[in-house]
Amino acid sequence: MKCIVQGCPGEMEERRIVHTFVRGGKPIVVEDLPAWVCPVCGYTVLDLEVLDSLFAFDPETEEPVRQAPVFRLSLAPTV
Repeated sequence: MKCIVQGCPGEMEERRIVHTFVRGGKPIVVEDLPAWVCPVCGYTVLDLEVLDSLFAFDPETEEPVRQAPVFRLSLAPTV
């Protein structure tokens, strides 16, 4: 399938990605998520079935496979 980004010549490829989102103010990282990714521009598409699974995902009932530190980068204000 051709990439839908205007001017991009890429062909979408099936890949496994890491996706991060926030639920209830807490970051959640899901790895090994099936997705379509353009190797040229990086545009990423998730199938509706995958999106439904993400929306239904309850981190309170699932056991994490590993823990990761979360950092906040301190940047000086720009004028």
